[in-house]
Amino acid sequence: MEVKLWTVRKRVTQKRLSGLLGLPQSSVSARLNGKKPFSIDELYKIAGLMELSLGELLGERLVNEKNPQPVELAGGSATLVAGEGFEPSTSGL
Repeated sequence: MEVKLWTVRKRVTQKRLSGLLGLPQSSVSARLNGKKPFSIDELYKIAGLMELSLGELLGERLVNEKNPQPVELAGGSATLVAGEGFEPSTSGL
């Protein structure tokens, strides 16, 4: 949700994000609407484009949370710890 708000504030279009991330515009739309999570690499690229820190992009409260609690998704099908639209990188695991 925070990323979507920043795209409005900074007047960044889905088309521009699509080019930056190398994704189809439909994939960017799905991420902005919470249907798919952003990867950490995608979030870093977006923050760089908007000249924001990752904390500003995601919200300081989320970034500084010491023990984040899961957030239930609509329908109760799954839970997220970091909030909707955020997915940490799993490279190197």
